[in-house]
Amino acid sequence: MRLPAMPHPHLIVLRSAVTVVLSCLIGQAGWAAAFLDGQDRYLHHHQVGAWVTLVAAVLSAVVYLVLRRSAGPVNTTLAVLLALAVTVQLALGESDQRALHIFLGVLVVMLGTALTSWTYRHDMPAGP
Repeated sequence: MRLPAMPHPHLIVLRSAVTVVLSCLIGQAGWAAAFLDGQDRYLHHHQVGAWVTLVAAVLSAVVYLVLRRSAGPVNTTLAVLLALAVTVQLALGESDQRALHIFLGVLVVMLGTALTSWTYRHDMPAGP
């Protein structure tokens, strides 16, 4: 029995970056759910997690931009849009726009899931 070959190092970096971001997004949903359930002590976790998520999303977008030839135009565009959406999401939370914040939060997680799915299914483009 032979193990499958390791993916190209660029794909490993891209997949790792998006996995970190998706993990942050899911964590944020969990902290939000606990807070909305009336467990006020989790609001602070959600607020700190927002900044962690923003940093992860922006760094991930930078990784996709640096490796854009390997990532492809769809993944690179999705990564940049995700970083922008997380930025807007944080601003909505800071301005106490709860309904929009929750609605956009669902869309942000969907966008993060789409980027993850596209990245894990992506193969390296053919060389010149």
